[in-house]
Amino acid sequence: MAALRIDLDELEEGRHEVEASLPQAWIGEVLSSTDAQTRDDGRAHLELDVQGDRTVLVRGRLELRYVVPCARCLDDAFVDVGSETQDLCVTYVPAERLRQWAEVSGEALEGEGDEIEPLDPSELDELGYEGKHLDLRELVSEQILLAYPMRALCARGEACLGLCSNCGANLNHAVEGDPELAAAGSPPSACPKCGHRLDGSEPEGAADTPWKKALAGVSLQDSGSEGKGGGGSKG
Repeated sequence: MAALRIDLDELEEGRHEVEASLPQAWIGEVLSSTDAQTRDDGRAHLELDVQGDRTVLVRGRLELRYVVPCARCLDDAFVDVGSETQDLCVTYVPAERLRQWAEVSGEALEGEGDEIEPLDPSELDELGYEGKHLDLRELVSEQILLAYPMRALCARGEACLGLCSNCGANLNHAVEGDPELAAAGSPPSACPKCGHRLDGSEPEGAADTPWKKALAGVSLQDSGSEGKGGGGSKG
């Protein structure tokens, strides 16, 4: 990861290419707050445009893959960060210059009659760096997290059948393990494992399974929390 900590004193004005390996363990730390898992190292392909006033324009692309649970069946769904994110394009300037810009902006607005706070440097479009080193690890880790999908599907895509709402069986596995159902090429009308009808209809007196009770409990908890939240907002 040393390649992502740039010593600007060693770079002349102009363009410089930076190739950095992203270790699997480090990617795992970045994703530790999520349910994603990584199995391989990644790479960062970056280009730095160093200008005479110490402004640095960083462009580039990440190349790595991690795994998240499928939103329907919980099988592995692969996220290719290189294809899910756009090319990086970020401008860095010395942090002291950002602070000066913020102060000047605040002073310029004082004459307009309103009390206006000086701009926070973090609200500016540029990012700041201290000293002579430019550490790109935070930028790279941010891009990895931004690629985390709100909803991902396994390799089956929209054809994924998901889980049986009655017994929790993976319907894909049940169908794929039955040559007759697999050959039919269409979703089954009932769960091959428990016989639960997948169209939502149930025979009278059908017993609730532990899986179904658990799902109902989750639904009740969600409804309760929404109700409390709604009551608070009305008050």
